[in-house]
Amino acid sequence: MMMRATNRQSGISIVEIMVGIALSLILLAGVMQIFLTNKQTYRVQEAFSRLQENGRYAMEFLSKDLRMAGFFGCASAIDEPENLVDFDKNGTADAIAGFTGNGLSGFEHADLPLVLNSTTNLTAAEVLPNTDIIQIKRGTNTGLYIADPALKDDGNIKLDPVLADGMFAENDVLFVTDCEAADIFAATGVGNGGGFTNIAHANDANLGPKLSKVYQHDAEVMKMVSHLYYLGTNTAGVPALFRASLGNNGTIVTEELVEGVEDLQLMYGEDTNDDGVVNVYVDSAAVADFTKVLNIRLTVTVRTVEDNIASQITAAGDKRLRRTFTTSVTIRNRVI
Repeated sequence: MMMRATNRQSGISIVEIMVGIALSLILLAGVMQIFLTNKQTYRVQEAFSRLQENGRYAMEFLSKDLRMAGFFGCASAIDEPENLVDFDKNGTADAIAGFTGNGLSGFEHADLPLVLNSTTNLTAAEVLPNTDIIQIKRGTNTGLYIADPALKDDGNIKLDPVLADGMFAENDVLFVTDCEAADIFAATGVGNGGGFTNIAHANDANLGPKLSKVYQHDAEVMKMVSHLYYLGTNTAGVPALFRASLGNNGTIVTEELVEGVEDLQLMYGEDTNDDGVVNVYVDSAAVADFTKVLNIRLTVTVRTVEDNIASQITAAGDKRLRRTFTTSVTIRNRVI
């Protein structure tokens, strides 16, 4: 009688286990490398997209405002509007409403501190070293014209109440202009009555109640815009583009616009012989007359907020990505 051989399972040897573990580790290392590479590629792409987006936003904010610098209806036909605003009640027109340089002023870090109003200064500690500062003043194009001329130069400005609804408030700084003359004044009262929106300009917040003339139906009323752009550091310690704006009652409202902006440089194209063509580009300290500036070369450098994005250490001593944006902006109402 033949005996049948039996199969006996002896298990897996230690050598086989170690080989299996080694192969698994090699495969896992490959998977991890692919994961880390893809993650870093994603971080770089995301950071670069955000950098480009921030650069475009910064250029858009600055370019849009620069193009309109000095606008108040027909600025090219008026030397300078009459500034009547006197919130401080010291008998002198407030600088916040002044139109020095016809609404354009440039500064460098060495020019700090700058007086923004009677209680607020922009100091060197708030601005990144070696960066430029620019202030733009202009009117808003409201399309609101005087509906009923005053009988005297101290009479209320009367507007269509439907069109003017909610547009102005007491203590706003306003323009009135007819392309022959222009006045900047503080609205000491805004209310409806007699079928009109009535805007008073009494001496409560002005040098006096009288405008420079009696304005007629062709005079437009606008709110004054005053923006000062500079680079500072936000609460997270990141360089950013800031804007200090003129608010109601002569207050200054500061807001952060774009993070990651670490350099701002401006060159001013000045017409030195009044032929309507730029003759020289200089920095703000070398501008002889800001009313003769027709064009501005704007250079903005933006960096990524996160570090360890670039593959190697940059000249700035970190691994952030950077990009420089440059454009040339013509001040529209100076070349008409």
